[in-house]
Amino acid sequence: MTENTETIIRVVIADDHAFTRYGLRVLLESEPGITVVAEACDGREAVARVLEFQPDVVVMDVRMPNGGGLGATREIQRARPGTRVLVHSEYEADPNVMAAMRAGASGFLMKAGDVTQIIRAVRDVAAGAWIFHLSDTARMRPWYDELRTARRDGAFPQLTAREREILNILAAPGQTTAGAAARLGISTKRVENALTDIKTKLGAADRAELIATAREAGLGTRL
Repeated sequence: MTENTETIIRVVIADDHAFTRYGLRVLLESEPGITVVAEACDGREAVARVLEFQPDVVVMDVRMPNGGGLGATREIQRARPGTRVLVHSEYEADPNVMAAMRAGASGFLMKAGDVTQIIRAVRDVAAGAWIFHLSDTARMRPWYDELRTARRDGAFPQLTAREREILNILAAPGQTTAGAAARLGISTKRVENALTDIKTKLGAADRAELIATAREAGLGTRL
């Protein structure tokens, strides 16, 4: 008998409308490899459910009572940064969406979007991607660029300034440990030691995983 090794994506749904929660649950649980482990009707409950069930992804409404999606996103990223937050709203230009993304959310979807986008987005953010769906890309481009910059510049707050500098250099294509050391005017050994500390802090298994994580956050694009 072959063992099923498929990874199950654990999801918490946070929305103050019961009908929306029900619809999302039915949709997501109709997909193989996704299970909804809990629901929440406000920001405070969303944080509690994340701490209790430790999901991979939270599908988060940004406008809810008791802190809303914005406050919940901040608390979740502070308490359990491994949980990815996918925010959704009825309005593209909702300032709470921008604030939630600044606070560490991994993606944004419109509530009125194609239901297949939700499934794909949950899978993608669980895999480490950053999802951003807009209906009018040209009109929203300045907002997107600001968001991308904020995401990159606010990445990995657990790192020291020097560790983040080293990671930013090493995430650039073609960079080596020796090259980073020469660029910073320090020894290769110091770069290697810093790299070990960075991997520990970010929970990366090896250098390849670390660099992939850094590039996903936008590092390595500006030296």
